[in-house]
Amino acid sequence: MERVCLRNLLLLDPEAGAAHPGGLLLRDGRIEARLTPDQPGPGDARPVDLGGRGVAPGFLDLHFHGSLPFHDAVGFSASLSASSLELVRHGTTGFLATTVAWDREALASRVTALADVVTRGGHAGAAPIGIHLEGPWLASSAAGAQPAAGIRDYDPGEGREVLARGRGAIRMLTLAPEVAGAAALLEDLAREGVLAALGHSRADVATVEAAIERGARHVTHLFNAMGPLHHRAPGLVGVALADERLTCDLICDGAHVHPTVVRAAARALGARLVLITDRIEPEAGSGGASSFGSGPVRNDGVALRLPDGRLAGSCVTMDLALRNARRFAGLSLLEAVAACTLRPARALGIERERGTLRPGARADLVVLGEDAAVQATWIGGRQIWCQ
Repeated sequence: MERVCLRNLLLLDPEAGAAHPGGLLLRDGRIEARLTPDQPGPGDARPVDLGGRGVAPGFLDLHFHGSLPFHDAVGFSASLSASSLELVRHGTTGFLATTVAWDREALASRVTALADVVTRGGHAGAAPIGIHLEGPWLASSAAGAQPAAGIRDYDPGEGREVLARGRGAIRMLTLAPEVAGAAALLEDLAREGVLAALGHSRADVATVEAAIERGARHVTHLFNAMGPLHHRAPGLVGVALADERLTCDLICDGAHVHPTVVRAAARALGARLVLITDRIEPEAGSGGASSFGSGPVRNDGVALRLPDGRLAGSCVTMDLALRNARRFAGLSLLEAVAACTLRPARALGIERERGTLRPGARADLVVLGEDAAVQATWIGGRQIWCQ
């Protein structure tokens, strides 16, 4: 593969204290070196002048449904391929293919099929870098829009088979710590090296803290589908805001969480804040399906809702989430970039490979113009999309 020298750019390094001008030398799909503004690139490298625009690591979305919930196993490949091509337009270069609470009959076979599609690779755009199992081991009292018929307690026999079928592909699993069998599930996740995330829960403080002691390290869509924060009964929200061991992701679309609460959460969480989309795309290759088991969903222009008005996912994209976080919470550009890149990579333990501008990392990059608008997306050292 040819060497490429990206020059005349502003490095938006999520590990740096400030943006600074420079360049990047790319080779064999990776960042070979970082260059100072006056450092010439090698003579054999193809020069690309970026006109002073910002360059950040490609965005990583830990919670992206796309049209996946509207398909059975036969449609997974087409669903992820369509999402792969669309996501690069918004700067996303990697995402977790996120499920819903499938019933017992469907879960094992669908995880097998989904793991095959994810590990096979070959996607032309953003890469599904793993699976996020959102359930089925959730609290029925905090189901949100999850299909009630699929929610259940943890059966170690079933769960271990599912984890074995998805081994190497399942990166994250959201569970409610109060469900029966949660302690065994957390032990199984620790053994498999899967990120244990707490969500869809009304657990009390003691139950949440016990789950953290057993290895839970993340919280899924903070504030949504969980008990409210009360000053005498803090619950999952209170522990999430206070416990430094937990990273927390948040849907920054202005509908799932009020902008004032986004600002308060960002101040409390600091570097523990991660931005996600929780994006649902019933129109994208779903064959006209409009329900994934909880009733038909409708798009109100900002979010997806069930007929009774309950939120059922977001329409936000990662680039819009970044801009919203700056607008709602007053984050600096580098802080917002970190919440979309380095922090989700660290949560998954892949920060040497993705979410960084370090030499040796994948050359998955997003070029940002004014107001952090995506101008171009590079994957594996190649420009995949340009405005």
